[in-house]
Amino acid sequence: MLDPSNDLSTVADGAQTVTLLRRGRTLGEEGTVITHALSRAITAGEAAMVATGDVRKQVPSGGQQQADDLVWHLPVAELPDAPQLGDVILDGDGRRWTILAVKLATLGARWRCETRDVGIKVGLDDAICVQKNAGSSASPRWRMWKTGIRARIQPLETTIDSTAATPSTTARYRIFVEENIDVDHTCRIRGADGTIYTILSSTGADRIGELQVIEVESGG
Repeated sequence: MLDPSNDLSTVADGAQTVTLLRRGRTLGEEGTVITHALSRAITAGEAAMVATGDVRKQVPSGGQQQADDLVWHLPVAELPDAPQLGDVILDGDGRRWTILAVKLATLGARWRCETRDVGIKVGLDDAICVQKNAGSSASPRWRMWKTGIRARIQPLETTIDSTAATPSTTARYRIFVEENIDVDHTCRIRGADGTIYTILSSTGADRIGELQVIEVESGG
């Protein structure tokens, strides 16, 4: 006799191996491997039932069904501790699915997680590194801290000062990053082409369903 509390992972087709990454973990820290995860697209009916206060509203969708929304089913047998909002499911293709809603389903046999790939609309086609200053502001010694971070570097504005004794051109950018980074005054960003970016501000790291945005400038 089928027991849904124990047999889901053995009778369901299409199971895949994923990794659950807990929100707030250290960048690069290993997560929990789940070998019998199942996924399906969120239906149009489900999308229409989103409540006003739902966290999914933080990523504008125009009320339309999104190709980057999935429901994931994770067996409780492989994940006794409940997933939390903001945790990420990393699938076999390297896509990151942020958990926006979770509940216990199938007589307590699985966690039903509504998720979104929040990076797909942005198009994370760049790669950046983060360097830290191991010296002082007067005598900086830049060392590589985080490497290979998927990002999008989006031009914001360019300021030209041609009247100064030393004319200069300064460009400002917004950098959308795949994983949250705890940047501070000791950090700077290096693009894949070697461009160095000075960090001006960072927002979004504490918001579920949004990418962190780092505002930077280069030139001078």
